[in-house]
Amino acid sequence: MGLTSLVYVSHATHPMTDDDLKQILETAQENNKKLDVSGMLLYREGFFIQALEGETSVVVALYDKIRQDPRHVAVTAIDTHPITERSFTGWSIGFNKLSDSVPQGMDKASYTDVLSNLTSEFFTEQPDRATMLLQSFRRQIYF
Repeated sequence: MGLTSLVYVSHATHPMTDDDLKQILETAQENNKKLDVSGMLLYREGFFIQALEGETSVVVALYDKIRQDPRHVAVTAIDTHPITERSFTGWSIGFNKLSDSVPQGMDKASYTDVLSNLTSEFFTEQPDRATMLLQSFRRQIYF
């Protein structure tokens, strides 16, 4: 089988502290290394957006497991497609908190539009918005 990229969004069931987020990341890093999955997770005020990359069957199984996690709801896949190479090579999961600071590589108007529309529908309507956002944080890992 080939490589797949899957991007999903979800909403936290409760506000996430830095400790909560670190716990999620530690677990994800351990699991993703075992599964040879790479990706990026972004978070802001209860909203998650994540890209997963890896062998198709592994990514689909991992997404199914993630959907069952009680820490979030409304888990919605917004883009799934085959890839020939990974965008997030070199680490099992990158992470960043979306702040008001415009990330390198994005213009202010586009980023402001994203921050004011953190909904499943906003990204489902145009999945390239998610790709652009995730890619802009590729070199800016929080912890």
